[in-house]
Amino acid sequence: MLISMMSSPLAGYLDDWTDEALCGWMEQPSPPEYIVKEVKKRAIFCNNALPVDPKAASDKSLNVLKNSGIKIYDIIFSDEIKEELIKLVPLSSIEGYINLFKNYQLAYVQDQISCSFNIKKASYDENYEGTIQNREIANGSIYFKGTDVTFDGQWKMGGLSNDPKYFNEEVDIRLTKDGHFVGKMAYFNLLVEKDAASENPMYVELQKHPQSKPFNYKEYNKSAEIWINIGTSAGGVMKISNCKDRKQIEKDRKQIEKDGKQIEVASELPLFEIEDEAFNLILEKADFIATYPPQKQDRTNDFQLHKSFIQGSLRLSSGKEIVFSTTVFKQDLDNEEKLVIYVGDDFGEPAMEPFTLHRDSLQIKCRSELMNQWGWLSFISKTSDTKNARNQQCHYDYFKGANDSEAWELFQAVLGGTDSILDYLEANVE
Repeated sequence: MLISMMSSPLAGYLDDWTDEALCGWMEQPSPPEYIVKEVKKRAIFCNNALPVDPKAASDKSLNVLKNSGIKIYDIIFSDEIKEELIKLVPLSSIEGYINLFKNYQLAYVQDQISCSFNIKKASYDENYEGTIQNREIANGSIYFKGTDVTFDGQWKMGGLSNDPKYFNEEVDIRLTKDGHFVGKMAYFNLLVEKDAASENPMYVELQKHPQSKPFNYKEYNKSAEIWINIGTSAGGVMKISNCKDRKQIEKDRKQIEKDGKQIEVASELPLFEIEDEAFNLILEKADFIATYPPQKQDRTNDFQLHKSFIQGSLRLSSGKEIVFSTTVFKQDLDNEEKLVIYVGDDFGEPAMEPFTLHRDSLQIKCRSELMNQWGWLSFISKTSDTKNARNQQCHYDYFKGANDSEAWELFQAVLGGTDSILDYLEANVE
């Protein structure tokens, strides 16, 4: 009934078609039946999609209409038959795999995880469980996000394996909830030497393997080993390690940027070296030797720790001793070791007179808080503050170029003895 209903309108519809248009359809492997009927009705002979003279139809070289009574139908296979056909007929690419994952419970990774991977060969010559060989045949990065598993890697087997598409496009793998890989991937097992004939990849199926060490995507700080069978006597092992989530990757990126900036700053500050994210003084050390007990002083601010008047000398590595006598305190700061000493004004401490002479010009040169208007001069042996490290370097450079050997020698002695003086204060002054 359906054919009857359709034949009338189709016949009217085809009246306006040219012979060339009909012959174009006749070039198709399975032209529609109503097209075939119209061609027969018009007694058209077609050759290379064009109508020809009927008298030439006897020429055997012409593509005349033959076997027009044969009908072609699409074959529909069940899922089970499709899976069996896939096993029987090898595919030339990863495309076309059907229902690979329907029988598995797949993992879902909430936040992206990035890991390193490498693949090594496995042999079964020595034992049936398999032995991992030392040769690395592939490496790169692997990413987990949602149910997707993607690769950015490179085979190292020469020939076609040099094409990155075999990891970027020819891999269709998922992670199961219990940490195994399932799916299919292009796989290169044979090494191709230079100028040798290329080897096409195999397309192997990954399944749960008893030798595998599953990947725990919830606690990904441990490595995993995914065993891959490529035959009865050969295989490979994919090791997954160095995993980080997106937050850790961003944290590492910022740390790298910070380290880079610190290294750049450190190159400008030869007085310091970077250790544990802090600038540490590398000047030659001096030891403070007290000649009288410390005299505790009243604090004018809460940040003044162990404030006292001390008397003694700073012994250099050469054995020379430089008199050191003044009021000092440790400034209470996080991530910083700072000694503050009183150098006074024009009528200040006699031992500090070499500093007093440079007070005004030092403030103009360095414009820092390490030398203030009330006569206090700071010395830093450790800091996480780049600005303070720069200021200390400026003070060092100033005295080095001041053409005042006495002030320069005293400055080096106090800066080199900063840690020793701070230790003395902490041990002897409440």
